[in-house]
Amino acid sequence: MALAFTLTACAGEPPPAAFPGMSVSGQYAYLANNFHLTKWDLNTGAEVWKFPATQDNNPPIGPFSGTPLKFGDWIIIGGSAGLNGGYDPHVYAVSDATGAEVWRFTGTREFVDGVVTDGKLIYAPSGDGALYALDPSNREANGEPRIVWKFQTGNRLWSRPLLADGRLYQASFDHSLYAIDAASGRQIWRFDEPAAPIAMQPAMRDGVLYFASFDGFAYAINASDGSLKWKSAVDAWVWTDPTIGRDLLYMGDVRGKVYAFDLQTGARVWYFEALDSIKAQPVLANDLLYIVSMDTFVYALDPSGVARDGSGRIDRNSIKWRNETLGRRLMTTPVIYGGDLLVPPLDGEVRIWTLNAKTGERGSRMPAAQATATTP
Repeated sequence: MALAFTLTACAGEPPPAAFPGMSVSGQYAYLANNFHLTKWDLNTGAEVWKFPATQDNNPPIGPFSGTPLKFGDWIIIGGSAGLNGGYDPHVYAVSDATGAEVWRFTGTREFVDGVVTDGKLIYAPSGDGALYALDPSNREANGEPRIVWKFQTGNRLWSRPLLADGRLYQASFDHSLYAIDAASGRQIWRFDEPAAPIAMQPAMRDGVLYFASFDGFAYAINASDGSLKWKSAVDAWVWTDPTIGRDLLYMGDVRGKVYAFDLQTGARVWYFEALDSIKAQPVLANDLLYIVSMDTFVYALDPSGVARDGSGRIDRNSIKWRNETLGRRLMTTPVIYGGDLLVPPLDGEVRIWTLNAKTGERGSRMPAAQATATTP
């Protein structure tokens, strides 16, 4: 993780210590960035609140990473791993109205990628290798949600599980993908063919799970029993969650390549090369595929009409637009809001940029730029 954050601190701000995450509900964006979870009003660009309000906590709260989850009147976020081996071993529930802490769950290690829910229980994957099922309606005397069950794997869990049809599909650094009964925590099957860690939330369509490992392969397996459907080679570690299109699967690697695989056969249909690592999930909307990279650029591709050379590489003339004006490395999955693409930089004073989703033209920023005073 430290390799991803060899950046210089800006204006006294501590350097980034975790992967930022963002979600949108209604007119509000929730951004987990470094040592704060912040709520933004997308209509006005104003900061509504930030948690914690100050950083005079002992021990410090955060850093935060992963996707904030709206759970009723709360926003749920996990403490993450930081630089120099530090980590925050808590899951926090924050009031959506005020930004005040409602409760926290204390684990033993970090919760890097946030949590998922079925509307009743909260499923929290931890760096201690365990997936915790928490019941926030049934709390301990200190306010912590009770543990309903705990499923232990052989190594770190740094990605959220996929919840589908009463099952949780959890990837682990122990080289396995597990199918777990969401009600009981019972293991249904384990797929352990990969020869390296898996650090992504799988995607599923028509009973098939799609994911990749650090072993240089993308996989498709049957969700019913964990049997292999196909595997296809990639050129580097894949840390992005996959995106499923009409008949293609998209994912990016740490060398900056984004791949399109045929869903049925696993054949590599094309690939696109950015100039630096891809950590954020590709976003498919408006008949375009949006890609953000550590190279600071935002790309929009037409996945149905790409021109490619004999190797399958996309010709750069097939890019619909590329925004080169943000000037910061990008690791957070962007979100479509109305006609805009919301893009959070990894660091710097701007927390969210809006780009026109059709043209890539840069629009507003959050926080808004301060007006410069003039001398009469």
